[in-house]
Amino acid sequence: MKAKIFACSISLALVALTGCSSSQTAVNRSLGQAEATRILASENTNLDSKLTASANSKLDAARALKEDGKTEEAQAMAEQGELELRLAIAKSENESVKNEDKKLQEALNADEERKALYQSILDKETKK
Repeated sequence: MKAKIFACSISLALVALTGCSSSQTAVNRSLGQAEATRILASENTNLDSKLTASANSKLDAARALKEDGKTEEAQAMAEQGELELRLAIAKSENESVKNEDKKLQEALNADEERKALYQSILDKETKK
C-alpha cells in the first residue's frame, strides 16, 4: 500500500512540475491529484460508499466545470472530491487498525490467562 502511495505521489509531483502558474494548469493539477487518489481508493474495498459516491460526483462535476471554462470552481470541486476520498481512505485505515488492535488485545488477554493458569499449576507442583 505504501508503494502505491509513493507511486501516486511521484506521479503527482511530475504533474506539478510540468505546470505553470495558469489557472488551467492548477485545475489540471487538482484533477490529476484527485484521479490519483481515486485510483488509490479504488483498490480499497472497505471504503464508505456514501463518501466515495459523493467524491466521484464532485470529480465528475469538476470535469464538467472545467469544460465550461469555470476553472476556479472546477479546482475547488476537484479538491473537495479528493479530500472526501482521502477521508474515506483514512476512515477505512482507522477501522482496519482498530480491528487489528482488538485482535492483539484479545491475544494479549489470552496470554495473560495462560500465564495465570501455568503459574497456578507451577505453584501447586512446588507445594507438593
